[in-house]
Amino acid sequence: MKKGITTKIAILMLAISLPATSLLQEAQAASSVEAKRNKVVQTALSLKNKVDYVSWKKRQETRAPYKTDCSGFTYLAYRLADVGVKLVNKDDDDQAKVGQKVSWGNLKKGDLVFFWLNSKNKKNVGHVGMYIGDGKMIHNLNSSRDVIITNIYKNSWYKDRFVVARRVIK
Repeated sequence: MKKGITTKIAILMLAISLPATSLLQEAQAASSVEAKRNKVVQTALSLKNKVDYVSWKKRQETRAPYKTDCSGFTYLAYRLADVGVKLVNKDDDDQAKVGQKVSWGNLKKGDLVFFWLNSKNKKNVGHVGMYIGDGKMIHNLNSSRDVIITNIYKNSWYKDRFVVARRVIK
């Protein structure tokens, strides 16, 4: 009789501990995801003043000062951050197809944000940046501005030209 009660108590304790373990694992996973997002953002920020904008044909991304375009910049930031995410390549159209689609108002750090440039085809991606939080994006804009931070929520140019955002850190 005593053994049966002890077994039932042990089973009950195990059943009670499972949700707590599961919650702990979920919290650790969320913390890990947040750490990866923060790391890729910090890496992108560390590239400011170390990247020169060039056309895709003239890229050089093996040593600083790096020379790349907007999609090469996002690719470089993820590669250097080494958070277990490898973007498909350095092409903005291809990057716009990876990960999970995210709506304009639900951006998180590390999300890639894509915009059209050609008014004839507003679904064609022409520029990409990385969301860094607080309504801001870091991106390699052009040869006269290089890597800059832009508040995309306060600048209607970006909202009007938004195509898609993709979450590649899950």
